[in-house]
Amino acid sequence: ARSFFSIASILALSAGSRLVTVVILAYLLMRDRFPHTNHQTLSWILDLNKLRIIDRELKRLDNSPEHLETIDAALADFLTPTTPNQTVPTDADLRRFIRTFIDCHLRPEDKEQQPQPRLRINYNPDNTTTFTLTCDSATATIIARHIDAYTNQAATTAAQGLIDLILEDTHTSVAINTFTTNPDTNLVFHPGAGWINLNHAPADNTFIRRLKADEVDSYTPNTDIRAYTQGRDATCRWPGCTVPATRCQLDHRIEYHLGGPTSPDNLVNLCQHHHNIKTDRRIHYILDPITGTIAWLHHDGTYQLDHPTGPLATHHTHWNHTWAQYLTHQQQRTKRREG
Repeated sequence: ARSFFSIASILALSAGSRLVTVVILAYLLMRDRFPHTNHQTLSWILDLNKLRIIDRELKRLDNSPEHLETIDAALADFLTPTTPNQTVPTDADLRRFIRTFIDCHLRPEDKEQQPQPRLRINYNPDNTTTFTLTCDSATATIIARHIDAYTNQAATTAAQGLIDLILEDTHTSVAINTFTTNPDTNLVFHPGAGWINLNHAPADNTFIRRLKADEVDSYTPNTDIRAYTQGRDATCRWPGCTVPATRCQLDHRIEYHLGGPTSPDNLVNLCQHHHNIKTDRRIHYILDPITGTIAWLHHDGTYQLDHPTGPLATHHTHWNHTWAQYLTHQQQRTKRREG
């Protein structure tokens, strides 16, 4: 604690008092209410910025000891490395994990409340106008997918595509893949938007299907393979990259012309930048076809491990069910004590 507050005093010389106060309060929260996660703080896996993220995201929770105990155990489990050279979670990874855990396990009722759509129109001094639409994530995902479909077809910008869709007699038909490991919930995962509530989305022309991500003979993956890999990877698989899989390219680990199959066992989502690095042979990787874990091999002989974070990842699906069972057990204990 002495060394931490020494750092806080140094921060005070270069940052405002408000930042210092937030960091100190976040540290005290870790020390007093999160004993398991606090071990990660002492190991400096959690830096000052990650402490601020945890403090900010947990403001949605009340001071229920049960909730705090559960999120403490979940955070400690998430931050504890399970394999050598495992990539340290980025700030975006930590933020996404906390929000997903709260939405799915601690405050699922928040996702049930559909926000009222809001539209703001600001007329700017430079003769331009800014439109800002605020709506639920499910509706926004559908709108964004329609814009993407039109811009790809018309070879135009997203802004012009939205204008054309509103003003012109233009129609698009799109398929939006979402994933869930629990058929009894309305919460589903979309690789570009995270966890969304299907009840908030227009229900026209929707259906449920089971993916058949089998190997195909051509170089180009079919829609099922692309959807499956997006549900497995969630983001670009370069360690620390957070580009959504929906905006990535599928890379053949073993090149197609060298006999590499077009199947999920040989395909990985990489953003354009990191795909170029791999194609230029500046790095190589090995893909575990069972777990989806990637070992990135550097030329200096070192390596990094990256685990898939999507809902179709083997370990993530197991984690989801494990925590669901744990929370059910906790709720039963609470009822027995109150009874």
